[in-house]
Amino acid sequence: MSASPTPPDYAPFRFRRSRRWAPLRRYLVYLFTHAVMVLAQQCTLGTLQRLGRHFGRLGLHLQPKLAAIADAQLAMVFSDAGAAERKVLVRECFENMGMTAMEALAVQRLRHTPGDWLSAEGVPHLRAAYEQGRGVILLTAHSANWELISVLMERLKLPAVAVVRTHNNPRMNRLLIDNRANPYLKTLERGSPSAPRQLLSALKQGEILVVAIDQDIEAQGVFAEFFGIPANTPRVAASLALRAKAPVVTGFDTRRPDGRHVFLMAPVLVGESDRTASDPELALTRRFNQRIEAHIRAWPAQWCWHHRRWKRRPPEDTEAGKETTVV
Repeated sequence: MSASPTPPDYAPFRFRRSRRWAPLRRYLVYLFTHAVMVLAQQCTLGTLQRLGRHFGRLGLHLQPKLAAIADAQLAMVFSDAGAAERKVLVRECFENMGMTAMEALAVQRLRHTPGDWLSAEGVPHLRAAYEQGRGVILLTAHSANWELISVLMERLKLPAVAVVRTHNNPRMNRLLIDNRANPYLKTLERGSPSAPRQLLSALKQGEILVVAIDQDIEAQGVFAEFFGIPANTPRVAASLALRAKAPVVTGFDTRRPDGRHVFLMAPVLVGESDRTASDPELALTRRFNQRIEAHIRAWPAQWCWHHRRWKRRPPEDTEAGKETTVV
């Protein structure tokens, strides 16, 4: 039996930024983002993607530590891939991030752009789950352009609530929230005191709850295997599926070579074996991770490999017997 891969050491990739200049840095980032957003709103989808690829390649050179994290994690997961193959994947990963950023900044224009540039396979699974009236947990991941779920929900005329991260830059946070505004998608900032109650309320009202659990974030989680390595994974999707008995559907975006976006949807059956497991939330989260992992293996260049997915270690992996985090 082969040994499990060893998580990378993230210590060499730590970011050291002066706190003294943080307010100015945040303001300049906001101004730059706002300026790019104004530009993006004037561009066609093809132009956005061309600009995004250029921005992505620029980011690859300006953020060598992020590129190194992506390469280290790719080497861990795809051990048979050589350095040249990983280099191509890292470049394509950054190009995808650049295109995603440009498309996201222009989402208010794109939502009014007709055509088959955005479509979905497996929509009957989502509609069937929605018609049960118990709400739906739409499980997604940071693959291709997950931000376009808002446009997809508007096209399908299905009410949804998306759990989003609160940006540490208040101006940026307001800008991004306003940019996501959509009659069919409400956003709920993760970590707010009322978040748990609002999540349950959304399901009770029969809405679709969009949740991404493929990143190590500041949220209650369980250590579920991801590519064979225990990874701190938010437990919210499993907890709500078990507690509210809401149906679960996966919805992952794929970016096609011609620039189109196609969401792939499939049901996840939550059975009695999940509910009677010794740790139901862990058992179900493992199954969710397997779905996400399978999608990433099929479209490896479209996932955010620069994210430190395994930065926290399970208690048994530390000398003191406590969870650790590399920041």
